[in-house]
Amino acid sequence: MRKVGAVAAACVAAATIAGCGGSGGGSDSAGSGGGKLTFVSFGGAFQDNQTKAWSDPFSATAGTKVLNDSPPEPAKLRAMVEAKRVSWDVAEFGGGNSVEWCGELVEPIDYTQIDKTQFPEGTATECGVPAVAYGLVLVYNADKLGDNPPKTLADFFDAKKYPGRRVTSREVETGLIESALLADGVPSKSLYPLDVDRALGVWDRVKDQTTFAKTYGQIQQLLVGKQVDMGLVVQARALTAVKEGAPFKPVWDKTVIATDVLVVPKGAPNRDAAMKYVAFATKPEQSAKFAELSGTAPSNLDAKPQYSPEAAALDPLTEGRGEAVNIQSEWWGTNVDETRRKFTAWLGG
Repeated sequence: MRKVGAVAAACVAAATIAGCGGSGGGSDSAGSGGGKLTFVSFGGAFQDNQTKAWSDPFSATAGTKVLNDSPPEPAKLRAMVEAKRVSWDVAEFGGGNSVEWCGELVEPIDYTQIDKTQFPEGTATECGVPAVAYGLVLVYNADKLGDNPPKTLADFFDAKKYPGRRVTSREVETGLIESALLADGVPSKSLYPLDVDRALGVWDRVKDQTTFAKTYGQIQQLLVGKQVDMGLVVQARALTAVKEGAPFKPVWDKTVIATDVLVVPKGAPNRDAAMKYVAFATKPEQSAKFAELSGTAPSNLDAKPQYSPEAAALDPLTEGRGEAVNIQSEWWGTNVDETRRKFTAWLGG
């Protein structure tokens, strides 16, 4: 889904500058209708769904053509901004990135066009507006554990009560630390600042039984192949696996919700149109439409997606499905590097 503050080699950054277009001057050919802007996301079906939910209706409304680019590589963003040759207008990154880079690589958002109260507390930042939300859902193999299914998040970390293989991502920013602390009894209101060492101690309980997948495709393969008993996976990937026949069902206890945001790169060539696009794409209707198409959660609290039955079964925000706990972008924005360093060292130890 995303890499928060991913680091690339300097040679990659240098190589990307040659392909960077645009003047970086902030002039806006699309501010009053017409013109174009460039939107950067993760490509494939994911970005196709964003085109359907956001870009096509925005173009129809504003008369602005939206061009797609991918992926949203941090090194390329930095290279373009530092070279003052920015070709991107809007990009999707992790919420923590919008805090880490605010004013340096990305512009403050024009919140005169956006109501911050539409979003969960702590997710809308000075330089980023929530656009994609996804729950880190606990799922279990109903073929193996159907007679005695796990009932709480703590059960995932109990290898004695539930022996067997587990799978999750190695993207620590998607909720791995928060999930471990919640499972260990930390109240959601007391999560931050995160006690990373305590969380890694919780993960120690099942480290030997857990595959920390390098890709989401690997997670999907393990679920569909019934090679694991439980998974702590983002809901869209769980949905894809279930559609392919994986016999996994969710456990509703406490579910961590991660958020990606839309940012406007500093020096975007069509800044005003970009701000209009961000405001449009994050409205309730557009948030609901993308959630329906992608199987993610809506980022806007007022959105009311009409899910398919399979997607509805994996939606952590449906009333009565335990507690949804939102990741706090402000904390991650100032602590991501140290947390990732600790997690990587732990994973390799």
